[in-house]
Amino acid sequence: MVSRSAVRPWATAFILASFLASLAHAAGETGSKRIESGQCPPDVEAIMPYSPFKPYFKFPMFKGNSQNCWVAADCLMEASGESRKQQFGAVALVMGLIPLTLKDIAWPERRIIHVTKRLHWAVQVFVLALGLVPLETGSRQITLQKSIEGSWVARACWEMRRASVVLAITICSILTVASYAGMVFMEIYSKRSALGCPFPFFVAVWYVVALVPASIHSTFAALRRSRYGKKLHGENNRSESEGAETRKYGAANGGVVLPQDSEEDNERKKKIVSAVQGADEDWPVQLSWGVYYIAGTLIFTSIMAVTVAELVCWVGLGFAITASSKLLGFFLCLVFEQTGVKGEGYAE
Repeated sequence: MVSRSAVRPWATAFILASFLASLAHAAGETGSKRIESGQCPPDVEAIMPYSPFKPYFKFPMFKGNSQNCWVAADCLMEASGESRKQQFGAVALVMGLIPLTLKDIAWPERRIIHVTKRLHWAVQVFVLALGLVPLETGSRQITLQKSIEGSWVARACWEMRRASVVLAITICSILTVASYAGMVFMEIYSKRSALGCPFPFFVAVWYVVALVPASIHSTFAALRRSRYGKKLHGENNRSESEGAETRKYGAANGGVVLPQDSEEDNERKKKIVSAVQGADEDWPVQLSWGVYYIAGTLIFTSIMAVTVAELVCWVGLGFAITASSKLLGFFLCLVFEQTGVKGEGYAE
């Protein structure tokens, strides 16, 4: 008679072997060894490793189910050699630089847009989301001089009539929407994002979500101006009660006395504003923009198996979105200015 102690090791080994076999089978269905388990096309190594602009639904065996994009991505990675995987990794690093470089860092001195009066909150949010920072001057003459300084394009735009500016806004809006549509098209016809393969709109949504940090930016900027104005009013009242000499009130600041900054201080503030969006604002503004750009880097890096040809298109679309967005923001600010007077302010 076989003892119970002799049976236990065999039973344990059998249970363990069954468990490992089930794990291997599950791995073949959900992640690894898709080629061996027959989940990939027969000639996968010939057709999938280099397949630019060929999404998963272009392969017959992956049609009909959006979840098959995960299977297609796994098949592509399994079929790719080490050199191809190295290329994918290098391209992913470049993709991660697109949000910061093309949308923000590459345009340091071109981010500031001078305006005579404070924009409406909604317009300001939209302009901030498009990548520009409105900077009030309080004087149309100063706005004109600052805007056309070293830019013949801005000079020509300031000579445009209001109807022409509205037409330019319409054209730029169409170009911006078309660029966003191009991003959606690129994500659909690429290997999608590893963050959510069935949802091919991560990049376009990231551009639209810029409205959130822009709203925070505009709100905290208004609060900061309010606090600053109250503080200066209090200082002025104390100065008057003590018989001190009354400082001049600036019409551009609604009767609030602003200290006269030196040219060096103004230049320093301009560089701070232009260096990083929201850098001169309160910490929630800086945090919101920081999280936004980190999310953008994550999204662009997560696009799977980007080929060099696809990378060129991604970069081109990035330039298109940035250029059209900044032009749209510029004309949105310009429409609130008095334009159409040729030759004015150019000689100063």
